[in-house]
Amino acid sequence: MTVKMKKTFTKATFQPAADFVDPRLRPGFKPRLWPRCNGEAAPAPRARGLYERRCLEFLAAFYRLNLANQRLLDARKARAAGKVVKSRLAAVATSTADLEVLEDRYAPIGFFGEPLMDGILYQDIIFARPEVPKHYPQVRIQTMVFQIPGLEDIPKSELRGRAKIRHFGHAKLDL
Repeated sequence: MTVKMKKTFTKATFQPAADFVDPRLRPGFKPRLWPRCNGEAAPAPRARGLYERRCLEFLAAFYRLNLANQRLLDARKARAAGKVVKSRLAAVATSTADLEVLEDRYAPIGFFGEPLMDGILYQDIIFARPEVPKHYPQVRIQTMVFQIPGLEDIPKSELRGRAKIRHFGHAKLDL
């Protein structure tokens, strides 16, 4: 049984596919090939949070890759014909390409999963949770005091009202 990943995404919103179905809800699911999520059990199949849904999408892609890798191991262990092994390798390549499409989809926002493996099987996926971009650094208030020679010679009456430009050597001061 070959499961192919649909490549239907909402453009520019970085939302998981609307037609995504968690493989755990499908018949024939193999729990031992489902990777853990950040060292724990995966989010619930119908999780609504955007982060959780993205995690599930990645976990499903790694699960499909685990299935393909396990079938390849089984074929090699059974000393299957070269044609069978070649088709299993092609399935691994397809699953890997599907995972790369998913990674490319979320790369612009910094969301990705770092796998922990046992041989060629993915056991746990550690996800990077992107932070909201900080466009403006927090402003720190600093005070600077410096002396301007000749400033004390300006009459106080001229320090009120419209700004006047005074020249002191090569510099100017707006008052």
